[in-house]
Amino acid sequence: MSELAIICVDDDVVTLSRLEMEIKAIIDNTYFLRLVENGKEALEIYKKLSEKGYKIALIISDYMMPGIKGDELLVHIHEISPQTFKIMLTGQTHLKKVSQTMQAAHLYRYILKPWHSDDLRLTIKEALHCYHQDKEIMERTYKLQKSNEALIKLNQEKNEFLGIAAHDLKNPLCAIQGWAEMIASDCAEMEKDEIVDVTNLIGESSRQMFELISNLLDVNAIESGKINTSLTQMDLFVVMQKLVVHYTKQAQVKEILLHFQPQENQSLVFADKNIVHQILDNLISNAIKYSPYGTHVYIRMSQNDKMVRCEIQDEGPGLNEIDQKKLFGKFTRLTPKPTGTEHSTGLGLFIVKKLVNAINGKVWCESELGKGTRFFVEFQFFL
Repeated sequence: MSELAIICVDDDVVTLSRLEMEIKAIIDNTYFLRLVENGKEALEIYKKLSEKGYKIALIISDYMMPGIKGDELLVHIHEISPQTFKIMLTGQTHLKKVSQTMQAAHLYRYILKPWHSDDLRLTIKEALHCYHQDKEIMERTYKLQKSNEALIKLNQEKNEFLGIAAHDLKNPLCAIQGWAEMIASDCAEMEKDEIVDVTNLIGESSRQMFELISNLLDVNAIESGKINTSLTQMDLFVVMQKLVVHYTKQAQVKEILLHFQPQENQSLVFADKNIVHQILDNLISNAIKYSPYGTHVYIRMSQNDKMVRCEIQDEGPGLNEIDQKKLFGKFTRLTPKPTGTEHSTGLGLFIVKKLVNAINGKVWCESELGKGTRFFVEFQFFL
């Protein structure tokens, strides 16, 4: 919390001494009081106190002073610190001049010399009270603005979420509906092989919808803080081996060869088995999805004293700098597109990043346009 300060300015040391006595009679140790004999020094003191983290709650200045006069000083203070309350002391009764200063400097009040002690003390008390009220209002306004900005962002994300979900669900749903109607109306005239082909298309569209819905549910769980993690000792090699076997057949459809290069030592990590499976499944699936036909995907494992690393390398088109910067964003649509009939929700890598963070791991990407992409993910080594 910033400390508060009061600055008093008068070229008469007796007046300054009286001001000090009046102010100390009504304030506590909350405020740092500084007495200054001219306007130039007041500005220097203001700057030094601000640099030290003080908030200048109040400045009281005489009007007639050599050099910078009180009205000039207070106008300048208002320009650099509108929240500071300002009181001017004056022996003049020229109301037009006082009125101009009140408007230009936004004076809280002016007090005629010689002042009445009760009047001065009450004015200072009220000024400090108003300063704190204004400060509280500003802080609440700032919090409301931030909350409002967050709500606007959430609303924008919700609209984007609904738009993408509606679009991505509508296409496969329409396809399912069309093919189902075809079978219903023409099944008597269709060959068995033709019916099998159409039902396979229905199954593929259903899988696309299931993938999108699963990803949306994962995102909702992540953003609502409902990820359940159970960190235990697990063998990363076993998980990786099963995924390689599973995706070898899928890769063969695109004539892609998977090369699994495990490490010789045990790959024991401290992680959540289901989450690790989902992370690696997504990364291997992506490598195959974005690789051209007839290329290679390399899956490697290594470890150091603290981490076990998995590397998934493809021979795809690579990523430009813009794509790399937004790689782990939500609903990200990158320049490279799936090379087969695969579907992309734009959520996979966002989910990967969040899941890796949830189990205290690390994930990053290295890529060069035209030279493929390498994803690295590290899990805590089980000691």
